[in-house]
Amino acid sequence: MKNILKNAENAEKLLELTSDTMILLDRNGICVDIAVHNADLWFLKENQLLGRNILQLLPSVTYRQVYPEFKKVLAYKEVSARNYELTIGSETYFFKCIMRPYEDMVLCQYRDITERSQRKRELEKKNHELNEIQKAALIGRWKYNSGRQCFYYTGHSGVMCTAEEQEIPLQDYTMYILPEDREIFGKWLAQNIQGNTENSIDYRILFKKRIFYIRLKTFSHETLPDGTGILEGYIQNITDIQQRRNDITLLTHAINNSTEDIFAAREDGTLVFANRRFREHHNISITDDVSTLNIYRINANAQDENSWQRLIKSLRKGEKRNGFILYHPLPEHPEVLAMEGSAYWVTSDKGEAILWGFSRDITQRIRNEQQIKRFSQILDKTIENLPAGIVVKDIQSDFKYLYRNRESYNRNIPLKEALGKDDFDFYPPELAQEKRKQDVEIARTGIEKHWITEEHDQNGKSIFLDKRKMRIESNDFPPILLSIEWDITEMERMKRELLVAKEKAETSDQLKSAFLANMSHEIRTPLNAIVGFSRIIAESTDAEERQNYYDIVEANNERLLQLINEILDLSKIEAGIVEFTITPVRLHPLCKEIHDALKFRCPEGVELVYEASDEEITVEGDKNRIFQVISNLIGNAFKFTTRGSVGYGYRRKGNGIEFYVSDTGIGIQTDKLAKVFERFVKVNTFAQGTGLGLSICKTIIERLGGTISVCSEVGKGTTFTFTLPLAKDKRETAEEQNPVSETGFNTPGNAETGNNTYGPDEETHEHQATQTTGASRSTRQPTILIAEDTDSNYILVKAILGKSYHLERAKDGMEAVTMFEELHPDLILMDMKMPNLNGLDATKIIRELSPGIPIIALTAYAYEHDRQAALDAGCNDFLIKPYTQEILKELINKYLKQTGVSSPG
Repeated sequence: MKNILKNAENAEKLLELTSDTMILLDRNGICVDIAVHNADLWFLKENQLLGRNILQLLPSVTYRQVYPEFKKVLAYKEVSARNYELTIGSETYFFKCIMRPYEDMVLCQYRDITERSQRKRELEKKNHELNEIQKAALIGRWKYNSGRQCFYYTGHSGVMCTAEEQEIPLQDYTMYILPEDREIFGKWLAQNIQGNTENSIDYRILFKKRIFYIRLKTFSHETLPDGTGILEGYIQNITDIQQRRNDITLLTHAINNSTEDIFAAREDGTLVFANRRFREHHNISITDDVSTLNIYRINANAQDENSWQRLIKSLRKGEKRNGFILYHPLPEHPEVLAMEGSAYWVTSDKGEAILWGFSRDITQRIRNEQQIKRFSQILDKTIENLPAGIVVKDIQSDFKYLYRNRESYNRNIPLKEALGKDDFDFYPPELAQEKRKQDVEIARTGIEKHWITEEHDQNGKSIFLDKRKMRIESNDFPPILLSIEWDITEMERMKRELLVAKEKAETSDQLKSAFLANMSHEIRTPLNAIVGFSRIIAESTDAEERQNYYDIVEANNERLLQLINEILDLSKIEAGIVEFTITPVRLHPLCKEIHDALKFRCPEGVELVYEASDEEITVEGDKNRIFQVISNLIGNAFKFTTRGSVGYGYRRKGNGIEFYVSDTGIGIQTDKLAKVFERFVKVNTFAQGTGLGLSICKTIIERLGGTISVCSEVGKGTTFTFTLPLAKDKRETAEEQNPVSETGFNTPGNAETGNNTYGPDEETHEHQATQTTGASRSTRQPTILIAEDTDSNYILVKAILGKSYHLERAKDGMEAVTMFEELHPDLILMDMKMPNLNGLDATKIIRELSPGIPIIALTAYAYEHDRQAALDAGCNDFLIKPYTQEILKELINKYLKQTGVSSPG
């Protein structure tokens, strides 16, 4: 039974029962096929539609709606689902048409929704009628959620309710309810939450500065599983009804709750009425009948009969006396310093004259006025002596001055002279207009402005001012504009001087640190080879071996000399004593010379390519300096290129010549490109050099009137380009007093980009495959793993130790870790600066694998913090390059003995 819906034989029957009518149209709208389901309409028949253009059969109004959707489905292969109205003769039908792309055609799914649409229209009509009734009766609906403690309103009560549902928290809504009605409202709501929904409630709210009477009735109560109570009911605005009924009650209520003393008395002094506050002040109980009391016998405003008679005689009928003040009017309440009152006659319905009196305690006002006067005097003196200009303007009175002590302009205007005037009375028209424009903007937006500006005082001296301008509003006075300006000239100048000094100090410290660190390493590295191999040469008897060691010493001598040349170049740059010899320079012969000089220094697997251009091109410049720049750039490319090529050449560009040097090397990271021309910068710390070469190149090119730049992609290569002007017709020789090296051409090994890497290998990794399986640890030759990326340094160690120990070499930190796990050597000599993984990190990893293996740091870093870092990483000892072979052998013997390994002689 469960496969009935999936059985293909039942498909047609199921489609007949559940599917809409399906119409398949070609690109022109012609009906290709039709399957009528769930529709018994005379115009929706196969014999009438098949083979015909259905779109053209539609009425024009329907066609304008359907056709764009049909074309969109064809063009974008999207599904369209919309409702349409179809008028045929006197009948109007409604249908939903779902159009889908089907191969190169459109499949239309027709669904008749005429009956549903007509019912929807009828329902909308009923809703409209109900809505109009609610408007007339000022009725709306409300709902309350006890969990969220929120009311939800909709309808037409004219108070808070709108056609859109409004949400308001109970706490906020309660604030609209008048304080006298809040308690009864809270009790009613609690009863309804508990399920007692029989009674309605009438209460008052203050909304948009008006009092409204509201009636609530609950007609639905529901408790959710989590205990939350949901109430629903109707709300009605009964303000007009209640106001007519409660005018007298409201008036009495207001008088009794007034903060003023209110009484009424006949001409003979007999009291007719006294409100609650009057009774309290005169010790009259709320239950006492005031008609038995006399005004001048209860220590009231008239302290005796004569005083009362003078009062009623001074106030004629039809007049009102306002603002009279009685000092110390209540002997039994000495804390009341004074009361301000008013009085007038009212004729009753019986024709009797009744005097109504109103008085309020103004003790606090008197005290406040005294305090304000005291504070005003203090504030005036304080402001007068502040190093700040303060100006107060009245916004509503066209920005006239209410107060001012001084300002950056017209500082000597006295306050009395300024009051009632504005900026146009004291400033030039353009400046006054600018000030007025700013004032208007702040007064309009209310956004405070704060800025620091440089201006000039009356003597034309530059001053710095910290200015604030703001709008201040209060319920007690019209809005005002307050301007405050502080003279921060000295502070601003000191701040700028400190910033300049700080930047200079930080830059100087950073450059010094970078320079000293680089110099320590770069000088000690070749010096190590020179010192070490010089001793070995003296001891060696093999002529070929001596020659090889001599070549290494010579290469390191050259490297050290080049390093010193760069430092001298920089020193002369700073001193400004370098001269240029400007002559016409033919580029083709110059580039050929460079190729002949550098092709033998090209690393193995890398080709140096000179890409010749116009052989007649001549530029205006210093031949030696141009040679130096191109050589340095090519040498720099050699250091970072292990395969492929290094190409260079030149080409015309505008009014000058563009030179380029491109390589297929490792490239430079994008975030480091901007730093390659900075002094002492080495964004790759694994190459030799000081970080000066490219900075010197940049200085040379700029002094020759050109520019230099670099572009690079990591893993694909780098291209340096620089431009120089073409030769002038008139030959000139010019001497420049700007700094560039006077030491001749820099060789490729001396070029720097600030990105460094290790040099080409001079020998392959050697493995002496001597197996010691089965041999005693005390009789076999000890194995030492040497982690060293520089070939000359490794050859030096090999020359010192190779005859006594079995040596294995790792060229970087990662290889050192791997070889340690494979070989399990007896001791490790660890260089600190290596590519891929430095010596410190490699030592930490090896220490986790073997806490007991002796590791001796062998490095050109010579500072105490370098030594401490090596020991903290796990090294047993720290040996600085250059070192003597005696010290090296002594350290090795020391640690091999500690591990129980016999060291050869």
